[in-house]
Amino acid sequence: MTSVRHEPAGRTLWLSPVARAAGPGEVVIVLDAAWTPAPDARDGATVSMRDAVDAVLAANDPILAASDLLDEWAAASGVIGFLTVEGTSLWYLVRLREWLWLEERIIWAWVLRRLLDEHRPTAIACGAGVDAALLDVARLMAAADGLPLRLEDQRSAVRPAAPGAPGSAAGAGSAIPRTLRRIARRLRRLVPRRLPFADPGPAAAAGPAMAFMHERLARLAQETEPRLLVVMNHVPQRIDTPDGPRFMNAYLGPVADRLRGTRLEPILVDMLARRADPASIERVSGPGTDRVLSTDALTAGDRPAPAGQADEVARVVRELAAIRQPVIASGVDLGPALAAEVAATARSLLPNKLAAIARMKWLLGRLPVAGILLADEYHRQDWMIAAAAAGVPVAAIQHGLIHARHAGYAHRDRPPQLRLVDRTYVFGRWEREVLVERSVYRDDEVRVGGSPRLDVGARRPSDREAVRSELSIAAGDRLLVLSGTHGHLHRAFLYPVALARLFDRPIAGVHLVVKLHPAEIDEGPYRAVVEGVAAAGGFAPPPITVVRDVDLYRLLAAADAHLGIHSTVITEAVVVGTPNLLATASLGGDLLGWVAAGVALPVRDGGDLMRALDAAAEGAIAPAAREAFIAAHYEPGSASDRIAEDLLAWLH
Repeated sequence: MTSVRHEPAGRTLWLSPVARAAGPGEVVIVLDAAWTPAPDARDGATVSMRDAVDAVLAANDPILAASDLLDEWAAASGVIGFLTVEGTSLWYLVRLREWLWLEERIIWAWVLRRLLDEHRPTAIACGAGVDAALLDVARLMAAADGLPLRLEDQRSAVRPAAPGAPGSAAGAGSAIPRTLRRIARRLRRLVPRRLPFADPGPAAAAGPAMAFMHERLARLAQETEPRLLVVMNHVPQRIDTPDGPRFMNAYLGPVADRLRGTRLEPILVDMLARRADPASIERVSGPGTDRVLSTDALTAGDRPAPAGQADEVARVVRELAAIRQPVIASGVDLGPALAAEVAATARSLLPNKLAAIARMKWLLGRLPVAGILLADEYHRQDWMIAAAAAGVPVAAIQHGLIHARHAGYAHRDRPPQLRLVDRTYVFGRWEREVLVERSVYRDDEVRVGGSPRLDVGARRPSDREAVRSELSIAAGDRLLVLSGTHGHLHRAFLYPVALARLFDRPIAGVHLVVKLHPAEIDEGPYRAVVEGVAAAGGFAPPPITVVRDVDLYRLLAAADAHLGIHSTVITEAVVVGTPNLLATASLGGDLLGWVAAGVALPVRDGGDLMRALDAAAEGAIAPAAREAFIAAHYEPGSASDRIAEDLLAWLH
């Protein structure tokens, strides 16, 4: 006789990636933050997740919460030691990644707890395609609240565990959710017995791109004067020059240009160029690229992985997975899931990084290198390990914003396994103070260099009318630039909430130009949110143009204002002289104190936006405030010259 499973009577909270009609006894939470319900659909049964996100982010700072919980976990769990290679812990390489992993789950925990408190369901259901982070939280919260959890994509119902049993929030350490265990088992089967790209054989057998790069490397290795090795890890950014548009690394490229023809004549390593990507190979094989190496050049030194390496990696992964240090957020323990995540990261990361370090050591032994120049150095521990072994000093140029909670720059303490570069060039005195006074950098490790990005764009004369014509801005309309982001959390949570508030009414006489981040590969949520809110409200949205490969500084110079939500561009707009409007819907978004410094006008809704545009046009941002901010955050003069001269005096 077949048993019949009866769900408890009451209300089911459906978590659905797409809009769907609610059935009897259901509340559907639409997880697409760009979706806005039509006015006639607002019956309380189909609800946008964005409303709950708006409420929790207005009252909580996820950056601060994730930073505090992750640092406490790292200090108590032993992860720093487990991930140490040759005296340097790769924890500081993955710290930012795991910080984002944890921040996403903290936000979901806040949101789901609010939804549960508001709707008081007797069951939770997840539709097909629900985000993995939300699934993690839903499992834990359903167990904690004693609610059945239905997973639509698996056609199954997961019953809550008894208090104290494995899988319950009250159990000792809370068992790893079954999906994570399944993923871990699959990953274990994928651990290579030797590195997947080891011992490739003769260079010629690997194809023309590989042979071409090996020949270039052999030629550069014949030089006798020690050179500066410049490691490029960023998507090139378009810069308009008198000779036409140029795509370049805006952090390191200007300094490399300045050092050409000197005794530190740069050798560039383009870490994004590889034979599997023909377009990137074109980037490193055209005119003027004779001193640029792709990752293919490094493979000439490949050898089989050392005996026992796979066993050692497996041992480390087991130790990481066994960590039971709790991480409590909204009443549930994310600690076991965090340990499983770090273990899975280590399983794939360690073999690749050990191979990369071996390659880098080989390269440094082959080339005459006086020093290495990086950006985003908190992800470059492999280069730092190789450089330390070769006795080569390492310098870095500030990447993006530095603030007191930045997971790459801000550290509570300095254990021996935390390796920092020998010299960090920051944009201004304010950033130097953050690193020396509020983080763990020593005084002699930080130099105020200025921003090389500004050398190649921000100080050029404006051609406002030409830009407006290219973008088809109507006569009399104000050009408002929104700087986008490739960050998953910001696109999923912060931007939709802010844009829904700011474009909640007709915004007359404004043309919105969305400047995508160079790493964004689609239009993101920007247009969908603005147009969706307008459609739901029965009014016309402002004209919207989405651009990516344009000169940022030329665009800012032509704009009437810049709308910032979470972007380095907020600070750069101050230098260009473009008035800033800062979205304040979320707590903790004013990372550098732009509003207090008088260089940004806070905006929370459409009314604020229109008033701020008028105020900006009337000179609400005082020149004196702008000058004081620039003096604190950007050293005057040519950053490229200053950094190049310091490198020449330092490296021999």
